[in-house]
Amino acid sequence: MRRILLAPDPNALSVDQVDEVTAEPIEELATRYHIVIPSDHLGDTPILADGIRAAFLCTDLQAFERLRTLDLPGDLLFKPSAVARLDLLRSVRRTLVTKRPIHEGEVIAESDLGEVLGGSGVAAEWRDQMVGRTALYDMMEGMPVDFGFLSEDPVGDNQRGSHQDEAPPGGRSKGEVL
Repeated sequence: MRRILLAPDPNALSVDQVDEVTAEPIEELATRYHIVIPSDHLGDTPILADGIRAAFLCTDLQAFERLRTLDLPGDLLFKPSAVARLDLLRSVRRTLVTKRPIHEGEVIAESDLGEVLGGSGVAAEWRDQMVGRTALYDMMEGMPVDFGFLSEDPVGDNQRGSHQDEAPPGGRSKGEVL
């Protein structure tokens, strides 16, 4: 059995356990086979007559993981759905997590943030923008860092380009009523 990934942009996705990656349309790829069987919800493995070239098409990542371990009587074609594409992209993306329990009202320090591969948190490249924000809720150790759990703006010395105590051009200080 060959495992073939069908993707419009083959370089955009990384899927382990495939033998071939192609941008070839499914209609063209199907000409290699006598039959292509939709298999996202395949129960039992079909029994095919000798000489039948079959392919099993799935679009769901969990179906692909399940089917690739079976002894299918043909090739496994994986054409990821939009949800499966997001899952694949997320699985290779580094995200931020808390390295310790953080309590509501605490200011996030650089040492409070760790990284994991995959996950649903903010992308690791946003680390600098998360430092200095205030936790709006209690966060457990290892919890994904999400914009909804932190204040919108950093506080104190961690403000990027903000000088609250300095008077703006025109001589008035911030918050001064006219």
